[in-house]
Amino acid sequence: MIKLRISDKTEAFRGECRAWLAAHQPLSSDGEAKLDAFIRVGRAWQAELAAARLVGVHWPSQYGGRGLTLVEEAIVQEELVRSGSPQLLGLFGITMVGPVLIEHGSAEQKARFLSKIISAQEIWCQGFSEPGAGSDLAAIRTRARPTTGGFTLSGQKTWTSFAHIADWCFVLARTSEEGQRHQGLSYLLVSMKSPGVSTRPLRQISGDLEFNEVFFDDVFVPQDQVVGNVGDGWRIAISTLMHERVVLSFARQLQSETALREIVAALGAENHRPLRRRAAHEVAKACAVRALAYEHLLSYAAGAKPGPEGSLDKLLWSESFQEISQLAMQITGKSAAYGEESKRAGQAVHRYLYSRGRTIAAGSSEIQRNIVAERILGLPRLSYK
Repeated sequence: MIKLRISDKTEAFRGECRAWLAAHQPLSSDGEAKLDAFIRVGRAWQAELAAARLVGVHWPSQYGGRGLTLVEEAIVQEELVRSGSPQLLGLFGITMVGPVLIEHGSAEQKARFLSKIISAQEIWCQGFSEPGAGSDLAAIRTRARPTTGGFTLSGQKTWTSFAHIADWCFVLARTSEEGQRHQGLSYLLVSMKSPGVSTRPLRQISGDLEFNEVFFDDVFVPQDQVVGNVGDGWRIAISTLMHERVVLSFARQLQSETALREIVAALGAENHRPLRRRAAHEVAKACAVRALAYEHLLSYAAGAKPGPEGSLDKLLWSESFQEISQLAMQITGKSAAYGEESKRAGQAVHRYLYSRGRTIAAGSSEIQRNIVAERILGLPRLSYK
């Protein structure tokens, strides 16, 4: 697969990452339940990386980063995948709420939260989607009513990843019914340990319990846990999503490389031309998707802010990843189809089932295409009235 090479300076940084990862291995999770191991190993591993200043390297140095660019952040992600690193437990905090607090948060919020995001002392989840407001984010109904010293939060969120293990949630809530729908929203930081917060897991087709429903029953949120101004939530939420589609989507692109490497190894010397042609096609497509992401990263490194072009990265990666996962299932064959107890078959089945949701999560493919059409290509919004 291709990798990013810009200058001797960036390659020196890559060498530093590679040398550190060669000398440090993540803790073993043998003998533990999957979720328990994910939490324990993920938290400890991120703390080690943070101590080496290899987490959030694009953050300013005063907040625990290195003051580098998203290019170096991408290099870290590449080297983590190459070394077989587990997923960072605090990825949502690093890629979404952290950058948002750096840009929009108060000095007190930055001092309180940022260092604990970097070190994985506190894990975050995202309280945006609701049963009646997924892609149409402005339709949310969770309410935050003014009260003495803050707000009383009531409502329900859904598809909330890792809510059951998170310490905090960044919540988009309605604080006013006046004006247009998106004008009455505010961005709140809510402790998941607050009285009135409860979660209920949602089992996925893969068997995982990553997603949750979250219920807020008259939860008190102090005034100083509002990010920006009251009523400014829409603008800050869009900023969150732009950051998500840069770093988080790039990190997930690297899942494709892992799967493709396994496909190539599984094919070996097998002379099955249709499968080999399809594998070559998927490798070429994945390289093209990665190259586009690199082009966007270079523009950010030059000073541009993340924008709607991130929808292209998310759309193309998620659909390509589904195709790669389907091919891996086909190559694995009957053992995958019938769930036989081979490690490779089990991984192929799990990845295939997991991939089915990637074109829905973080904005469906249909929504991403609308964003590309309207905000990149400048096409008119269709009216069905």
